[in-house]
Amino acid sequence: MRRGSAASAIVYGYWPSPRLSHYEWFYRPGVSAGIIPTNHGQVCVWAGLPAERFASERRGGLAGLFARVLAEAAPPAAALVAGGERVGALRGFPGVPGYLRRAAGPGWALVGDAGYFKDPLTAHGISDALRDAEFLSRAVVDGGSDALRDYERTRDRLSLPLFDAAEAIAGYGWDLSEIPDLLLSESAAMKPEVAALRGLDSAALAGAA
Repeated sequence: MRRGSAASAIVYGYWPSPRLSHYEWFYRPGVSAGIIPTNHGQVCVWAGLPAERFASERRGGLAGLFARVLAEAAPPAAALVAGGERVGALRGFPGVPGYLRRAAGPGWALVGDAGYFKDPLTAHGISDALRDAEFLSRAVVDGGSDALRDYERTRDRLSLPLFDAAEAIAGYGWDLSEIPDLLLSESAAMKPEVAALRGLDSAALAGAA
């Protein structure tokens, strides 16, 4: 079992912006934000902050907190929000420390957040869940005596570098000179994951041949 200590809170909502087709991420000391294109010409705009600040300021309402953090972190995103009408409600996530639990045992196995959760500031959780579902399904089909143990070893090998990168970013202990290196370390931690998944495709093609 691995437990994290950092936790970032997120406030997010959806706005129409049919011409925006690329992701944008913003970082300032103590805050962060992003714009994520989604479906139906909408974008998800999010503002991130330490969990402690979220807990102390949320009583004033999510809308005010969202506006303050977004203005601090990303004036371009704040301008986009000011120029359009939000679709649906704002939502808030108060922040939860990450964890890596035992992946499998006699008659059971875990995937997704049940087994492994890292801070959503990395925006990589769904990718991890789909990755682990693929590795677990192959382990179950393989059925060997060490298949589930191998699944856990693979999951941990691919997850721990990402977990550590998320911890460093979500702790908001960085300054503007440090955050580029932290983001590069996060990107580097994803490369073994990509290589492992490509290896599955190669194995499947070889078997079909």
